Amino acid sequence: MPSYTLDGVGLDHPAGCWRLKRGTQRRPLPGARAVRVSVTGRAGELPIVGLDHEATSFSLTFVVTGVTPAGTDGGYPQMETNLEALTALLGVRNRLMSLRYQAGPIVRVADVTVTAATDPEITVGAARARLTVVVEVPGAYWRDETVTTWAGSANATDQVVTTLAGSTAPITDALIRVTGPATNITVRDVASGGSVGLLTSGSNTLTAGQRLLIDAITMRAAMVTTDTWDVAEGTDRTGAISVFGPGSANRWIHLTPAMAVQDPFSRAVLVSCTATGTTAASGLEVRARRSYL
Repeated sequence: MPSYTLDGVGLDHPAGCWRLKRGTQRRPLPGARAVRVSVTGRAGELPIVGLDHEATSFSLTFVVTGVTPAGTDGGYPQMETNLEALTALLGVRNRLMSLRYQAGPIVRVADVTVTAATDPEITVGAARARLTVVVEVPGAYWRDETVTTWAGSANATDQVVTTLAGSTAPITDALIRVTGPATNITVRDVASGGSVGLLTSGSNTLTAGQRLLIDAITMRAAMVTTDTWDVAEGTDRTGAISVFGPGSANRWIHLTPAMAVQDPFSRAVLVSCTATGTTAASGLEVRARRSYL
């Protein structure tokens, strides 16, 4: 049976202090951020592709009881105490909370905030209350819990990033690392056509042992000489990065899954990396978590 955990606390309390009402809505699919363009003399609207997704929201309905954390009946006063504890759990405002959804072996996580709540519907005699809250996922997508690292070639096209197989949404926060020697480096997401590259100059050529680290979410890049994934530890090369393709005006490369061989169960992220002056020591790595609608 599906279950939710918020900041490590089960939303179905083990002692029964509160529980999610049966039929609580499954996480919804995000909608596209609508853009409509009509032109005089042309029927309908101009087709626009590549629209970003909107933030998603859904409701969770709780039944709060008068059971104590030890599992005994505490009556109406305990129901009030349980309701206060639950609203405190849901009422964090100084940061995003971590919501974990699990259905058997499937686990998805998202950073969320509670944007609204109903007044509790209280049944005094039964020491019961019903509370519905609206949860919003500002980032739109659900993610894997763990980060994985994939290793590929610094000079090959249409490489399958096996660790991201099965994703259904773009991965917008990947860390990409190219190990030298390499010159004229370009990394391209095959599905979306978005690319990042290092402008060619003497100081931007990777020698043996050097690595170019690209952080897609912060849109920063650095040259490092140690085995690190932190752009803050290297020499800044953000100004030497060239970004092109769809959406490049306001974002860096988004790794986008695509259906393979007309099989909806086969979804893969493909990347191409081109460079000159590479050797067997050169390489491409991607560190990221899978992303889901």
